[in-house]
Amino acid sequence: MPLLQLPGIPNLTIMDKVSDKYPKIEITAIGALAEEIPSIASVFDDGCFNLVELNGNTIGLCGGINTFARSKSALQRIEPVVIAISKIDWQTNVPFSFSDNPKFPFDKFAHVNYQHGDYPPTFCLSRENIDDWYAEHTLREYVELVAQWLRDAAKGKLMKITENDEFEPQRIHNVDQLLMRASYMDALLESHKEASCDLYSIVVLADLPLAYGCEQDEDITGNAIGVRLFAGRDKVDDTWYARYPATLGELLAFIKERDYPLDLEKIRSAVIEKTEFIYFQIALLRPVRIIGKNTRINYLCFRAKVQDVVNNNGAAPIEEITIWDFTDYDSAKYLSLTPDSIFMKHVCILGCGAVGSKIAYHLFRSGVSFLHLVDNDKMMPHNMVRHALSSYKPESFLSNKAIAIKKSLKDIFYGMPQCPEAYNEDALEHLTPERLDIIDIIIDATASVHVMYGLDAISFPEKTRIVRVALSEGGDVGVIYLGIDSKQPLADYYMEILRTSLSNDEIYRWLSSERKNSTENIRVGEGCHSNTMRISDDTISAHAALMTSAIRHIYEGKQCNRIILYFAHRDFPGSMQTYTLPVKPYNQFACANDTAWTVRIPQDLLDEIRLKAKIAGQKENGGYLFGHIDYKRKVIYPLIHYMPRDSKGTKSGFRLGTSGLKDFKNKTNQRSIGQIKYLGDWHSHPACSLDMSTIDISTCYTDVLPQLKDGIGLCVITKSNDTKFFLLSK
Repeated sequence: MPLLQLPGIPNLTIMDKVSDKYPKIEITAIGALAEEIPSIASVFDDGCFNLVELNGNTIGLCGGINTFARSKSALQRIEPVVIAISKIDWQTNVPFSFSDNPKFPFDKFAHVNYQHGDYPPTFCLSRENIDDWYAEHTLREYVELVAQWLRDAAKGKLMKITENDEFEPQRIHNVDQLLMRASYMDALLESHKEASCDLYSIVVLADLPLAYGCEQDEDITGNAIGVRLFAGRDKVDDTWYARYPATLGELLAFIKERDYPLDLEKIRSAVIEKTEFIYFQIALLRPVRIIGKNTRINYLCFRAKVQDVVNNNGAAPIEEITIWDFTDYDSAKYLSLTPDSIFMKHVCILGCGAVGSKIAYHLFRSGVSFLHLVDNDKMMPHNMVRHALSSYKPESFLSNKAIAIKKSLKDIFYGMPQCPEAYNEDALEHLTPERLDIIDIIIDATASVHVMYGLDAISFPEKTRIVRVALSEGGDVGVIYLGIDSKQPLADYYMEILRTSLSNDEIYRWLSSERKNSTENIRVGEGCHSNTMRISDDTISAHAALMTSAIRHIYEGKQCNRIILYFAHRDFPGSMQTYTLPVKPYNQFACANDTAWTVRIPQDLLDEIRLKAKIAGQKENGGYLFGHIDYKRKVIYPLIHYMPRDSKGTKSGFRLGTSGLKDFKNKTNQRSIGQIKYLGDWHSHPACSLDMSTIDISTCYTDVLPQLKDGIGLCVITKSNDTKFFLLSK
């Protein structure tokens, strides 16, 4: 097989050095750059160097670098190099470097760039963009990097496999012909124990230097045949090939020498009349992952004419083919850093409006392909301002949002194992028991309180994660409920927001601002339900992107039920503030005297009340209760309590004081935007049962009920380890 050629460099072999063909210049001729040279000279052997003029603006700094090469190395102990430096803007314009040895064995080394204009191939010095690297380093550091490249090359450590380095892909010499394929086949192939010779159909486009094929399609219908060869998972190939076959005979010999199970008779029998080419796709199983890929599979690909293969014309020339991978779900996962924990999960998105559609696209583009899209609404002209789907064409309107998104998503990636499913259905009606067995994550993007309460009424499998996303305050606030434990109702999350508003100024300002634009007396926040809401697409996209990121990592680390709030544009246009609120566990009790009513009380509040009862010992203790009442669902939420300093307790009774009560009521009402109100009282019964005494009943009806604006409240009686709740009603 011929050596890699270096076109464009005539008669190099008769020169001692590549730089000999360039005129030498004195250091005085390079202007201000001369001041930099002394700091560099020490990198060269004995500090010796020459200067040549490569072109009008570029000089060549020529010197020898000690590689510390041993006798078996392909390099000399002192390797001459040329550092090409701009005379004018060397501080910003990155140099390039090449060997000054006309016989430098480029074909033996990875990490070599293509020819740089009329110069030999240059050294590839950095995994990151070299321009970015040079922006933070000096000219001397660049020369030291060249020296390190040569020393690594001398030791055979340009690819530092033992230091968790990745394997460089085989160098592509010919970019005139391309083959597109599905990269997810590599992961499947990597796990195969046996060697294989697989044929598939390829289509070569007539007007483009491009071919494509589905490697799982064995029915040859295209104008070319793909032959994928694999030597088996035990045949690890750690050779970096710099010499490629140039004829069909050399290719067949290359394949045979490496034990690939090539079946020429199988290939010849697959040829049909319109078959023009055969693409030999040689899968190399490397010892480590390939740079830029998530598998150890790399390819050499060559194209031969069918007639040459059929006639066994070994002298016939072949073409090297560049392989491009279709972006598929597997490569999307890799490029998006999508965790394995969510990759194959079934995600159901309820509501495919502006927020829901963008989340669907974000998830799909990150490789999460098992999407269930549910929406019974249609696309309207005003949706085009913010929706992920955008088209002015009349046929785009009145189509179902979920179905339209599915059609769009399925064209993004090649070879998806399952396209998203779309359902023109009501959100709650869609969640049948059969579907809930399949779904792992439910994302409620409906911004509907009706749907939220409907979800609370469903008994989900333990595996299910519930996520609610919405926008508030004209879209400037993003709200996400992350339900790790699906048994906790979503209504608890809003109660935690109300509790937090009492001490958190930012949340108080949000609720206050939202309330000004809301006619809801029970619930504020999540208020952007209008079809004509004024909000920019970039703001919605920013919220949706952050929401998606939280969803993608919902299985990562130690997770708990929590609320995430995103405040956009608070500091300046484009800013984003984030708050995370843990959602505490709530305990549920039926009212002892009316089981139609339910009490949900935060665990920490219940623990505190019981602790206060325990501390009081044999004396009764108590306080005022404040919270929220859901009259429609008959749920009472005690959220905080207040214990005046002038309260008095004895072994046989308790009298609540009033010190500071008025101020506490006013502050609580203000900070919760009127949503946390006086509910009633709690007190302890250390020496008797938890039932209401005659005095308790009398007190509640004479003192408590008159203070309850809507005539509904609570009397709570507790001991240190048990509690009863009694409904108070006019």
